[in-house]
Amino acid sequence: MGSTRVASRYAKALLGLASERSELTTVGSDINTLSSLVDSSRDFELLLVSPVIKPDQKKSVLKAMLKGKVSEVTYGFIQLLVSKGREGIVPSIIEETKAQLRAMNNIQAATVKTASPLDDSSRVKILAEVAKLHNGEVELKEIVDPEILGGFVLRMDDREIDASIKRQLNKLGRKLTEHDYEPEF
Repeated sequence: MGSTRVASRYAKALLGLASERSELTTVGSDINTLSSLVDSSRDFELLLVSPVIKPDQKKSVLKAMLKGKVSEVTYGFIQLLVSKGREGIVPSIIEETKAQLRAMNNIQAATVKTASPLDDSSRVKILAEVAKLHNGEVELKEIVDPEILGGFVLRMDDREIDASIKRQLNKLGRKLTEHDYEPEF
């Protein structure tokens, strides 16, 4: 079974338990906390995936890091994952849980890549374009990538709008090299 399927099942179980206990909002907040912890600390991620560190040691470190900072449901869930030897897929479970929460709340995740940080007017225009494609709330993640030179690349699910200068230059370059040009002398 692929780790994506396993992560999906664990995420569904966590959300089911949180829903039963009416702690869906709290668990959603905990998942965001864990996500930022994984993103900001490479050491935390290495702790989770390390086969050298024994499960008891991982549990004590996780207790010191998470106890009191996340809900009992989330803390117990993380401890269960360590007990079952599944702590290595915690980052996948976090991402899958976030995706399932977005689906439950009709929130569309979108990523916009620009050459420089977006100003407020550009952000509003992009959100308006996304709103045309999705009837609901939009969660916009902004990435700054100077290599695209200008414009933007908007990605939602399996759809992409590439309005970058880099793409336009590449397209122009292909057009110029595809056609045989014979100058008249």
